Amino acid sequence: MLHRRLSSVFAAVAVVALTSCDTTNPVTQLLDDATITNDVAASAGDAMATHVEMMVGNETSGSFSGLMAGDVIGAANATSTNRTTACFDAAGAVVTNCQPISSVRRIVSQVTLNGTRTRTDTINTRVRSFSGALHRVVVDTVTRNFTGATETSRSHSGLSTANDTTTFTESDVTRVATETAVDSVKAVTFSVPRSAYPVSGSMVRVVTGKVTLTKGTKTESRQISRTITVTFPPDAQGNVSLTVNGKTCSLNLVTHKVSSCT
Repeated sequence: MLHRRLSSVFAAVAVVALTSCDTTNPVTQLLDDATITNDVAASAGDAMATHVEMMVGNETSGSFSGLMAGDVIGAANATSTNRTTACFDAAGAVVTNCQPISSVRRIVSQVTLNGTRTRTDTINTRVRSFSGALHRVVVDTVTRNFTGATETSRSHSGLSTANDTTTFTESDVTRVATETAVDSVKAVTFSVPRSAYPVSGSMVRVVTGKVTLTKGTKTESRQISRTITVTFPPDAQGNVSLTVNGKTCSLNLVTHKVSSCT
């Protein structure tokens, strides 16, 4: 009887020992909230920096003076831009062909962006490369603000939608995210003479979708939902605060890179 009891105890200990050695699926450990949040921050930061650059093109399409050059989509992107623009005077009447520019007080642009993007970020010492397809539709309203007869600033407001597919590569792990996003642009304002970066305003992106992680022969999928906010102005180097679900990161508007998430 004693021998049987000892055998049972040893068997139970062996089971516990084996269980402790084979604790958790390594894929499950990698696909955690922090990893997903950093991926979303990198993707959203690139998209929001692109959106700021697109605002410059919208002003150019309305023949506004004192602008930076054209649509400066990030160098790592291969993106086609299709834009339709309408101009309006102070009474809301259409200004044909946006001329004379002195009569224009507001322009409304609808922009479709389609293409690919490739980028590498280092977030908290971990290097992640990402690439994928983007499909975005933007409605941007630019308002010219005056003090007397002098134009002092231009403010952008509007909404956009995005359907992006992005692949993140980090060491031997691949994560594929399908993202649906809605962006709200809230009085993002450039001063006149034209400032290089917005001097005030904010952008909010709400992202939902799915991420699938692959490591070797193992895969795991999770639904994602994040809210990302960028608040202007940036510093002199173009670094602006980006928050995602309470985590604060730094987004550079020139390089589109996200870093230093805390």
